[in-house]
Amino acid sequence: MLRSTPVIASKTVGDEEIHAEFLSDTGRLRIIGGATVRAEWFPPHSWFAIASVAGYSRWGTRPDETDLLRLIENFMRLPVQLAK
Repeated sequence: MLRSTPVIASKTVGDEEIHAEFLSDTGRLRIIGGATVRAEWFPPHSWFAIASVAGYSRWGTRPDETDLLRLIENFMRLPVQLAK
């Protein structure tokens, strides 16, 4: 089984530490706030999410920390959906 070191980026937004984690062997992308997984995507959706903020730098399949920081910034700007 192929295992790789995840690409991880962290950013403090407000008073919360937000992490983005990308596993290149599976393509899984997670946005984590504290102990809560806020979003999780798998290919091709993870690649689209990264490519939408990273441009053509790596086409979404091989992000670096800078790409994931851009993703966190973009994700945190999305409106919050409140449960009714």
